[in-house]
Amino acid sequence: MTVNNGLATLWRTLTAPGLAALCTIVLGLALACGGTDPTAPLPLYTVLPIGGVQLAAPAGSELRQPIQVEVREPDGAPAKGVAVRFRIVSGRGAVLTDTLVATNADGVGLTRLRLGGTRDSVVIAGSVRGQEDRGVEFRVLPTAPAELIAVQPATYASGDTIVLRGARLADGGSDVLFGSARGRVVGAPSDTLVQAVVPPCLPSGAVSVAVRTGSATTNSVPTVSLSADAPLRLATGEGITSRGTEAGCLRLQTPGQRYLLVPQYASYADSVPAERQYALAIDGATTATMVDDSARRASVQPAAGRLDVRGAFEQMLRATERDIARDVARDAAPAEPTDLEGARAEVRSPNTAALTDLPPPPSLGSTRTFRVLSRLDGTAFTSTTARLRYAGTNILLYEDVGAPAPLADTTVTQLGDLFDRTLYEIDATTFGTESDIDGNGRVIVLMTPLVNALTSAAQCTSQGYVPGYFFGVDLDTRNKNSNRGEIYYSFVPDPGGERSCPHRLGDVMALLPATFLHEFQHMISFNQHVLVRRGSVEAVWLNEGLSHVAEELGARYYDVRYPAPSGRTQTSALLPDSAVPFLRGNLENATLYLSSPTSHSVTAFRDFGTLEERGAAWLFLKWLGAQKGDGVYARLVQTGLRSGQNVESAAGEPFASLFGDFALALYADSVPGLPRAAVSPRYRTGTRPLRELLARGFGLSGYPLALRGQPLTGSLAFVNMVQGTATYFLLTVPAGGVTVRLTGPNGGALSPTLSPQLGVLRISP
Repeated sequence: MTVNNGLATLWRTLTAPGLAALCTIVLGLALACGGTDPTAPLPLYTVLPIGGVQLAAPAGSELRQPIQVEVREPDGAPAKGVAVRFRIVSGRGAVLTDTLVATNADGVGLTRLRLGGTRDSVVIAGSVRGQEDRGVEFRVLPTAPAELIAVQPATYASGDTIVLRGARLADGGSDVLFGSARGRVVGAPSDTLVQAVVPPCLPSGAVSVAVRTGSATTNSVPTVSLSADAPLRLATGEGITSRGTEAGCLRLQTPGQRYLLVPQYASYADSVPAERQYALAIDGATTATMVDDSARRASVQPAAGRLDVRGAFEQMLRATERDIARDVARDAAPAEPTDLEGARAEVRSPNTAALTDLPPPPSLGSTRTFRVLSRLDGTAFTSTTARLRYAGTNILLYEDVGAPAPLADTTVTQLGDLFDRTLYEIDATTFGTESDIDGNGRVIVLMTPLVNALTSAAQCTSQGYVPGYFFGVDLDTRNKNSNRGEIYYSFVPDPGGERSCPHRLGDVMALLPATFLHEFQHMISFNQHVLVRRGSVEAVWLNEGLSHVAEELGARYYDVRYPAPSGRTQTSALLPDSAVPFLRGNLENATLYLSSPTSHSVTAFRDFGTLEERGAAWLFLKWLGAQKGDGVYARLVQTGLRSGQNVESAAGEPFASLFGDFALALYADSVPGLPRAAVSPRYRTGTRPLRELLARGFGLSGYPLALRGQPLTGSLAFVNMVQGTATYFLLTVPAGGVTVRLTGPNGGALSPTLSPQLGVLRISP
């Protein structure tokens, strides 16, 4: 990841030199700098358990439901943004995902529990920090874990079907693990018996076999693998992902069968994309259809406003926030109190002293001065005055007094209600809470022509523009340019092009909502990762991918609100008109990625993400949500983990396993000529097939995934591919069968740091 080397100097320059040490929140709630006495007593909150206090789960597993409490104000109202502390009172080996959390808009704070391998009861206490005597306790009884008793036969070869016997093997679904390789489950008639096919390319010798059930893995049973070169047998629509194929162990035997071959580098280490060459060898004559990577890309043009200017600007924003995160972690992380009984929170939000007396919003029509970025590189700020036009429960909408085309009152009401009642709730419900360092209980939307003016008219026309942004500097009171509050900055209508290129009211209204959802996720993520947990900002690929998921959530909201054929200018349209602006950008980005996947990574971004890379990250997270449910997005945001480790923890699976099935899903989600039901749900990217979404939702005449194929009679096909992506080949098996090998360019094994693996999907009878 390339970072501007001048950012550190810029940061020191912009920081007010005489201010006191950073008064930052420990729990993501605020900075107690002036205005409120930080030593004032907390109001006495009421803490109630949610979902019962007597719980149970198999030993060694993760409790299916979260440990959660509801915090109420003294008047009974939900207490948002309150620091809740969870701790394990007793129970060996148990681990909580979080010990310090912030309550959401409903006053709910939660954590998750993974039990140890013993049968000891676990007691968890949850309380407002500093009010431990007013908390609640949960008792979790570990039940008998899943157990693997026998593998029959205990000696086998690749391709054999074996029987695994045990107890409680089918809880939450089962995966059979041969060492680290995953076998194919072909039957589970009861929770005491599972049938599985031994995976290809399993090395000869001793192999430990275990069953993964839900979030837990059984004990392992020793077995012996005899060979690794039996022909692969897959049913139509069935796929596998395999490692170690350089040994010539993967054989496809039946003539005429068609397969998709997907070489992958399933790595996620923080790094810039770098091409590494692999060789795909297919021993035997093959026939396939070649679609050049550039064939479809030429017909897809990025939308205005989503070009290089915006990407460079976001690079500056997120890199600056990374520096802030380092400062928060280094300078403002008070230690846990050693006296846990009756301990008080050392640092509190200005609003925690009297949350029941939350100040009313300023009067409509009142003005306020803001410091706003005036250069794309972040080196200059300008003061501007804005008038409060709308005050809601969650949002304050200010409009710059210098706006070229002030909004009509009816437009302000429409826009304010949209932000306050719909968009805010979509993100906050899905991802978590933002901070509240100014204690006003609301997010400010500032509409100012200074955002328009970040790009000249010439830049705007040729390179795009910035429609809106969130900047973490506003959450750091040390900085003299900080507005000390949660602010989203938006461009304004400028039909005459006074401040940059012209923007009509309709253009602003169409783009602004999706941009708000995108940037608000960044605001929430910064709070949850940096302020609540004093950690690093999320890895760029995952942070941006989640913000693109936020945009999609807007489309899904309107899709549910307007079932077909309502809400559509053309009644045959796949999506309601109101959903299209939220999804179009993601579909454009996804199309660009699919047309050239070999050169663009899901997990390694150039700077802060090309359009193709953003499309890749969105597709991966869209698929992940389809597999794990939308609750996975909150787990990805409300954590101190980051990047692939975060994904593994939230999903409960190794990243390579997830990535392998995702890579196959990009083709397998509605294979032409096959009923969708013939393919495993594991290969679906959502309720609607991806092909249909791109064709009817975006107007593509064909699916853009670049497919390679050529005769490879006894020779090697050399391909350069960046990490964190895949290449797609179509193969028809000739008479006599073929052996498929994924190797390094010299014929040996590829570097394990790339996490190389080969996906195989049978796509014809």
